[in-house]
Amino acid sequence: MQRIDPALLITGDPEVVGCTLGEGTALLNLRTYIYYSLNEVGAFVWEALGEPVAFESLVTRVCAEFDAPPEVVEEDLARLVTRLDEAGLVRCSQP
Repeated sequence: MQRIDPALLITGDPEVVGCTLGEGTALLNLRTYIYYSLNEVGAFVWEALGEPVAFESLVTRVCAEFDAPPEVVEEDLARLVTRLDEAGLVRCSQP
């Protein structure tokens, strides 16, 4: 598993728009015109990224919302944040 600095600040890229579809979210990258889909947990994360949030805080929020163990959430979120970053959907910065 790739480790992410707990203090890493993550926010949605302003060039990405999202809309709710059922229990998930569809994202459109306005630079590439590529669509992405997120499941219910991904949609929750995307909504949280409306403002900069520390990775550690995001883990806590997801654990509370979905009653999941922190070690599982941390691993899954690290994977999700990495994929969102690689697709240019989020901005990551050190505090």
